[in-house]
Amino acid sequence: MNAITLHYIYDPYCGWCYAAAPLMTIAANHPHIQLELHGGGMLAGDARLYLDDQFRQYILQSDKRIAAMTGQVFGDDYIAMLHQPNVVMDSTPPQTAILAATKQGKGVEMLKALQKAHYISGRQIKQPEVLAEVAQEIGLNVEQFQKDYAQCAQTETNAHIQQSKQLLSQSGASGFPTLLIQQQGKWLRVPLQNYLGEPEKWQQLLDSLVAAAN
Repeated sequence: MNAITLHYIYDPYCGWCYAAAPLMTIAANHPHIQLELHGGGMLAGDARLYLDDQFRQYILQSDKRIAAMTGQVFGDDYIAMLHQPNVVMDSTPPQTAILAATKQGKGVEMLKALQKAHYISGRQIKQPEVLAEVAQEIGLNVEQFQKDYAQCAQTETNAHIQQSKQLLSQSGASGFPTLLIQQQGKWLRVPLQNYLGEPEKWQQLLDSLVAAAN
């Protein structure tokens, strides 16, 4: 049976990507699905977020909806972190870590581990020392990870983010997360939002996509 490729446009700091994380784990573990990660740099560069009271309230309300809909856990340490002064969220460092981890075949695991580090443990996933700790936790060769991280940080991360934004634009989608499948030269959107908190229905959808492609 031929494998199909799903293209996942995400950001490590995107709450709705965290909502979709259990679905992405199922997709990544499917024997006939290849999951390609495309980090869209939601809070990269000039878009990095300096958290103020208004945005804090917006995030907390959104997190409540996600928890109610999916059962995803938002830890007390994460909520405490949101209330610290001078919180800055910058997608570039965690995105670079995911690209570096991909070189050791663990990009999906790194994304999942960074989401847990942020949303459960309230760790600063833009800090290089935290990224190195997470790399160790998921079993990467840390020395190699740090070399790859330094290399990716030079040009690869920015190029990757620009390509991901281009793919998002080409597909006609605009937000995160977006999941795409390419069929007969066209990009089709997989309606992730219909399956949040519905892992069994999601598994059935994936099986039907694989069957339709063979």
